[in-house]
Amino acid sequence: MTYGLRMGRKFPKITVDLEKCTVPFLCKRCLQECPMGVFHVTRVMAKEERLKEMDPRIDGNYILYATRRDKCTACNICIDVCPIDAIKIEVPKQESAKPKVEGEQWGQ
Repeated sequence: MTYGLRMGRKFPKITVDLEKCTVPFLCKRCLQECPMGVFHVTRVMAKEERLKEMDPRIDGNYILYATRRDKCTACNICIDVCPIDAIKIEVPKQESAKPKVEGEQWGQ
């Protein structure tokens, strides 16, 4: 038995508009509401200065990433709770893998 299609799950494409979501620590709604913990906040290394703390309230010091796309169930809770509509989720079409059946026993 052979499969004509590639097996495996396709993960949702999660896009965060960084022009809108500039200070993720002030809001934190997507971080708190996502049941699967898909999102992560990291600092911008280009703005980091040696021996100085970065203020999370200043625009652009921290960025929101969707680092765990494999855990996303596309429940859209993050989209619903985001007050500035900065999150977009595109769910790829899942192709069903039907086995290619060959042989006399299958009437071919």
